[in-house]
Amino acid sequence: MLSALASMHARRSIRAFESAPVPADTIHRLVEAAGRAPSSKNTQPWRLFLVQGPALDALRNDYLAAFDAGEKPRPAYRYSPDPLPPLWQARAKEVGIGIFKHKGITRDDTAGRRAHDRENFKFFDAPHVFFLGTDASAFGHGTFLDCGFVLDNLMLGLASLGYGSCPQYSAVSYPDILARHLPNAADTLFIAGLAFGTPKAAASVNAFQPDRLPLETWFHVVG
Repeated sequence: MLSALASMHARRSIRAFESAPVPADTIHRLVEAAGRAPSSKNTQPWRLFLVQGPALDALRNDYLAAFDAGEKPRPAYRYSPDPLPPLWQARAKEVGIGIFKHKGITRDDTAGRRAHDRENFKFFDAPHVFFLGTDASAFGHGTFLDCGFVLDNLMLGLASLGYGSCPQYSAVSYPDILARHLPNAADTLFIAGLAFGTPKAAASVNAFQPDRLPLETWFHVVG
């Protein structure tokens, strides 16, 4: 098992998974530990759904049918400002160009780019997906922060155990479809999905890792 710091360095977005499931007791221990996350006034505003097996196959099929039919994603909240600040936009463009280059997808390869986007709605063939949400009536930016602590705990916990994950805004971009597949999800605002499992070792896409900013560009010491 990796240490906390080693897990932070090891975590990356995995985009190809083996089909073998993660043992149920491992998932239970992971979720129990992730729930130790802090929250304002101990409100613990998160809701977590695990989808796997035939239920995940059915959800995946409906997502792919919507994508293939050209249905426009309709997420319940906007993830980023539009337009992005120039520095953010430059970084987003750099990582987009980087992963296409890594996968051998050229600028004029329309089919390749669409296939790349389609992988999101397959959840990268992961055997499990967590869907993280909160009470839609209590939405607030601080609530998102609290839920983010849980998401980070899940990702780092998986990395510490040798598994991989990929956080996905795209996984909640068809909330009406998602709600049809999740019992007890009424009045839930879905924040993100987390595809997870064993990384596929032979998949070159899993070797892609964008550069991180030098520490001096964002870390400020006062005093």
